[in-house]
Amino acid sequence: MHFLPDTEEADAVAERYWPDSFKQVIQKDVRQAIGIKLNGGKLRHIYRNQDFPDLEQFTVRIADMVVVGAENGADEGFDGIYRAFLTESPLPEARRHARYLWPRLFSPRLRKGIHQAVVADYSRDDTFQYAYKAGYSGDYGSFEEFVNAAARLVVVGAMNGVDNMLAQIYRSLANNHPLPPARRRPRRLKGW
Repeated sequence: MHFLPDTEEADAVAERYWPDSFKQVIQKDVRQAIGIKLNGGKLRHIYRNQDFPDLEQFTVRIADMVVVGAENGADEGFDGIYRAFLTESPLPEARRHARYLWPRLFSPRLRKGIHQAVVADYSRDDTFQYAYKAGYSGDYGSFEEFVNAAARLVVVGAMNGVDNMLAQIYRSLANNHPLPPARRRPRRLKGW
């Protein structure tokens, strides 16, 4: 029998994920913000058309969906950063969606909390440090400025993700359809 090396162990070591502990802040803070907005039965007249036994389960489901939307939007914001790294092009501009549906969740405090968590994650990341030194030091006065620009993109992505999810929810409710699926993206592997 030929010797076959066990590559699973080597592959597991090679699998390096992008930091995403900032998503814990998104989960906690966005859930709290949406919980406050949905509290008080604002959706009472709607949930009866859905397949939920009570209003509380319906609002928890809506809150879960909004949190997933925020996480996925943050991932999309990060994807723009990663594409810029791969193509050695400037970081994209942070563009908020024109619409901003009820409930308006992103207070300055919420944006700042997510922003700080992203900065904490990526200011220690070796790929971000390398990218800054290799291609972005001329565009940004300091590494901190570079990481803050990236964090703004992730925060705007999270805001747009909430908007996208709310639009899907509203579309389903307006058409008397079941709530749409809300799936988290898998963790992002570093591709370089």
